Amino acid sequence: MVTPSRKSEKAISGYSEELVKAAKINKIDMDFVTYERGLPISFFKLFPKFKSYDIVHIQHEYNLLGYYGLPYFLIYLYFILPRNYKVITTMHNILPLNEKFHSNFIKTIFRKLLYIFQNRVINYGSDLIFVHSNFFVPTLVNWYNVPKRKIVVLPQGIIEGVKITEKNKAKKSLKIKSNVYLIIGNLQYGKGTDIIVGQADKIGKTLLIASNPDPVNDEKKKRLSGIIENLMREVKHQNLSEYVRFDISSLNDKMPKWWLYFSAADFVMLPYRGGIGSGIFTHAIATKKPVISSSIPFFTDIEKNYGCIKTAENESNYSRLVHECIKSKNYKKMVKECERYMKENSWRAVTKRYKDIYLSLLK
Repeated sequence: MVTPSRKSEKAISGYSEELVKAAKINKIDMDFVTYERGLPISFFKLFPKFKSYDIVHIQHEYNLLGYYGLPYFLIYLYFILPRNYKVITTMHNILPLNEKFHSNFIKTIFRKLLYIFQNRVINYGSDLIFVHSNFFVPTLVNWYNVPKRKIVVLPQGIIEGVKITEKNKAKKSLKIKSNVYLIIGNLQYGKGTDIIVGQADKIGKTLLIASNPDPVNDEKKKRLSGIIENLMREVKHQNLSEYVRFDISSLNDKMPKWWLYFSAADFVMLPYRGGIGSGIFTHAIATKKPVISSSIPFFTDIEKNYGCIKTAENESNYSRLVHECIKSKNYKKMVKECERYMKENSWRAVTKRYKDIYLSLLK
């Protein structure tokens, strides 16, 4: 399993650690091989090592293998050459070319050309491509000419054995007496935190926003600092301080505090913009916390089969949805559906499917 190191990237590396751990439980002989995100030379140094494996499984996300801000995917050109092993790529987010980008015209054109090049090179260099949702399939097929036979849909696994604190005890520890509507993790524009902040008084107490101000990428640090300042300014300007609480401090999923926030939550709020997946969703399920989200395809795909998530039809619909879902009968149903989702999609359950696919690829 090829993934960035934990010190250079948090989300994909944490995901990969859990995957490898569960794979070993299912008797899959899998090594955890890392490189430094932002240093392509560290990835190139792995190529001689790949020759000793039957399968090289790479975790992919835009801007993961290239320099920060310059995600050239020339690395995959190497895999197009003759090799004695199979290559699987898990693509965590695939954007269609009609996606609305919040950038200037020149930058948007550059990004679209880059996606065309990257995704086609990934196709040519991979024997199989894993995705976490059905909606990614037509994007790869129709926009980037990836053969449908190469695409495998597997859900992102759910961590088992997370230490959960009883909800009221967790709230007491955080000095909160009301309901808790949690937004946690990266606060970049695409995560839509501002949408929920603008409705905080209609939703009710307490919108808890927990984030780390010091991401590993310095460029993101500057951007995140500006976003947090704007959110705080908006809360003050709209007199929402009694409804919104900011906990901005060192934070990641290896810290007990991360799981304390989830334990205290009544709902996890995911008002995302755009076609992306969500690691925060899996942590919500791991702690049996219902989710209220936007209606991007990643979430609506889940909602079709599970009642652990409710999607808002539009940006103004969150407060109505919260008040409907918090009703005792509805809330209990959502919690039970969290338990069902976890049972069917735990990492141990998902990696059993990985094992079957790995074996079939080697026949």
